[in-house]
Amino acid sequence: MLICTGTTLAVSSAESETSQSTIWSVLQRLSGPQFQPFLNNRHKKRSRAEEEPVGLKVDSSFLKFVTMGAIGTRRVFELMTQAGLQPVELERYSSSNKIWATKVKRLRLPDLLCVRTGLRVEVRAKSKLSIKMSDAPANPDRRWNTGLVAGDMAAFIRVAEGENGVQTAAENCELFWIGDMVATENGSKLGKPKSATEGAEQDREWPSTVAGDSGIVQAVGDGRIATLLDSDRRQTYQLRGKIPYVQQGERFLGETQFLAGLPARKAAFPNPNETRWNPRALLKSEFSVDRYAAVKALGFVGNPSDANAILLIAERDPEKRIALEAAIALARLGNEHGLELLRTAICQPEIDFLRMEALLALSELRATALADQCAEILVECARNPVFLGNEVRQAAIWGLGKDGLRDYNRLLGFIAVPDEGEVVHAILAFGHDADAALASQLVERLTAPASSDRLRASAAYILAKTISPEIGIPQLIAAHVCQDRHSQNWILATLGQMNPAVIRPYVTSKSLEEKLEPLHLTSPETNWTRSEELSEMLAFVRKQTI
Repeated sequence: MLICTGTTLAVSSAESETSQSTIWSVLQRLSGPQFQPFLNNRHKKRSRAEEEPVGLKVDSSFLKFVTMGAIGTRRVFELMTQAGLQPVELERYSSSNKIWATKVKRLRLPDLLCVRTGLRVEVRAKSKLSIKMSDAPANPDRRWNTGLVAGDMAAFIRVAEGENGVQTAAENCELFWIGDMVATENGSKLGKPKSATEGAEQDREWPSTVAGDSGIVQAVGDGRIATLLDSDRRQTYQLRGKIPYVQQGERFLGETQFLAGLPARKAAFPNPNETRWNPRALLKSEFSVDRYAAVKALGFVGNPSDANAILLIAERDPEKRIALEAAIALARLGNEHGLELLRTAICQPEIDFLRMEALLALSELRATALADQCAEILVECARNPVFLGNEVRQAAIWGLGKDGLRDYNRLLGFIAVPDEGEVVHAILAFGHDADAALASQLVERLTAPASSDRLRASAAYILAKTISPEIGIPQLIAAHVCQDRHSQNWILATLGQMNPAVIRPYVTSKSLEEKLEPLHLTSPETNWTRSEELSEMLAFVRKQTI
């Protein structure tokens, strides 16, 4: 049995353009009493020796910008793959917008790593394309290029937000070598200091030119770029010391492409057929990010003969997060000793924040020989009373779901637990890939006489919001005719949460159609007051009526 002691809460530092005031309200609603002392005293000053995490940023748009960063990173990941590279996340969860308060960045890392070429890429998603990095000039640990070297890349990509709030990444990204950005740092400008809760960071921006519309370059020279836009308007851009990145006759993209900038050149992804990288050569590097990247890569491209070298890192590296990543690499390669090291990191972490990092890593090992054992550890953590009220249990439950091991059978055991934070994570962890067998189990829980209304409500939510209609609806309709009154009502309530247009083709009974009609009048598709966005607005304005 897994026995762990102690709990911890540390708060991650967000990247530029993000903020975290929202996270406190979420934590206060979803977290138990063990979080409250930290929440109540989060503004107390602590010494550097106590390794206080960077303070939360204060801005209601936190999730929006986290989502923007994740979407941008995913798109760059796709572009790297299309270029023949083999990218993986170097910074865990860089392509996810799931917010974990106890996931802390102690080792500054680029977002993506190509395990074939060794290329490391830092991604910056922007609503308005610019060459901009977050910087804390007085703090060596928070400089814009901390954790980066000249041969690393920065990828800038525009992420636009539509009228319905859906964010979409541009088709292309713009690449620069970190070395070229360092060489021109003196020409960049620092913005105004942000709030103290944002780590006293500032935006550092390199001058650049981005057209508002697509078009064709007509001339480059005499300190300017002359263009003909697709709108048939002629537009001239003054260089003012910037380097042109386009040539005469070249077509360019509006809003998503730099025409000119201060760095000496743009970069391009390397040809994977011309670049070969051996991560083993970096295992003894003095640069911590090199060692981290090396063990991370070996988890994907290594073999059993690498186990001893990786184990040496896991047991002796002075950077404990690198040591943990080495243990993860061992487990990814199917080495059970690596899994035991992860278990120890959860039970008795040498540094508190490593517990959460080890837990999140377990959920990554779905396509490995140890996936079933990883699921067992997650279940043990999710049920461990030591972690009651702690985000650890929520993360363990989440790791069983669609963004982790996809072990939905084990996940079913948590859809009616007493803790609100845990049950919310459980029901939202199911994915659209759930099959008919799982739908059957949910219908069984929805209709079983012994089921509590809490369990029924959870099953109803998953059936209505997650299970594919062609799988769930026929089973619900079939069950409706042979159940007791209370169970029939729950089936109706479940169907009533679904889009009426989707349900109608399956409903052949006039009686059932009449029962569903009033319920469908409350659906978001029929009733504007029930849409997620507008219901929040209604509730907010309603509170302003005292």
